[in-house]
Amino acid sequence: MLEDFQKAIDDAINKGMPLKGWLDKDDTYHPGFLDAFDEIVKKHGWDYKGGRNWRARVIYETNLRTSYSAGRYQQMTDPAVIKAYPFWEYKHAWERVPAEPRQQHEDWDGLVLSADDPWWLTYYPPNDWRCSCGVRPVGRSKLKRMGKIGPDPSPTIQYVEREDPGTGEVIQYPDGVGMGWAYAPGRTWADGLVPREMQKPLKPAGLKLPKPDPVKPDLSTLAKPTTIKPLPTGQSDEVYVSAFLEQFDADLHEPSLWRDKAGHVLVISDDLFKTGDGRWKVKKFGREINMTYLADSLKDPDEIWVDWQQDHAGRVRLVRRYLRYFADLAGFVSFAWSKHGWEGATVFNATKGKANKPDPRYLERQRRGALLYRRDQGKEKE
Repeated sequence: MLEDFQKAIDDAINKGMPLKGWLDKDDTYHPGFLDAFDEIVKKHGWDYKGGRNWRARVIYETNLRTSYSAGRYQQMTDPAVIKAYPFWEYKHAWERVPAEPRQQHEDWDGLVLSADDPWWLTYYPPNDWRCSCGVRPVGRSKLKRMGKIGPDPSPTIQYVEREDPGTGEVIQYPDGVGMGWAYAPGRTWADGLVPREMQKPLKPAGLKLPKPDPVKPDLSTLAKPTTIKPLPTGQSDEVYVSAFLEQFDADLHEPSLWRDKAGHVLVISDDLFKTGDGRWKVKKFGREINMTYLADSLKDPDEIWVDWQQDHAGRVRLVRRYLRYFADLAGFVSFAWSKHGWEGATVFNATKGKANKPDPRYLERQRRGALLYRRDQGKEKE
């Protein structure tokens, strides 16, 4: 259904399709986005919330406005444009005057900041559903005519408690921006409609990997003290897997959504411990008794990396790796990107030799691609 809507939106953008269909002078009907909306709803049996016209307009206007924002962002971040217009001005009601304006958006009207001010990474409009705010580039001469000798002070971002719709957790979220809009939509669209990890510089799969970067800190220096103990031996596969899943409020029959240290929502389920044909892969290399260590490797990793990987069938996948160094264990968790999002691939404690001794060198070999997160000497740092 989302793919069908994406095609309809692409048609609206590329062909100038209006929201509503229209008749030309020859009484020929030209369909609009509402017609495509009706076809998609009928095809998939979507039981949407709200009225037809309202729901279709939200989808239509949000996507077109974000696409327009991307075009503006690309234009204004061109090096030549930045040189001529090094400042940006927040404009409330840039596209239309809202019937019920948002107070904070009105308060930001006329705010002039440097184009590279970090504030824009959170509040570059649109900042909510049907937000009509925009950004205007400002040169130095225009700044003087506005009576300013420099950019305005960067506002302090205030945070409020909101419920994370992805996980249901109560989190601290920037005030004045709708849930899910606390980023620069135009910047993201300008970089491409892909997972944000794919926007990072990654070498194509199959190239010879360079030697490890000597500036990487030793994983042992990132290690965080723990009071975790191994689980008892002799338990069933289900007991060990349950010990892992309960750390994420999941169980064998009910997966959970969980947001990692790099900000992505993952599905946590028993699939992490099953082969492709559904068999358990639990009791190997002492993995079963170390389930609580492995859960902590995912919840509180030392590092998170993303890179391309070629599997045994020759398929190239984007893989997300979680690394955690313990004094007596090397924790490793992996997720792979698919059409369904990030899917759990495997969890194990890296070992070597017949004695299954911890193998931190295995973790070293996984420190490649793009670094998404690194703990800073025991302190969380993204």
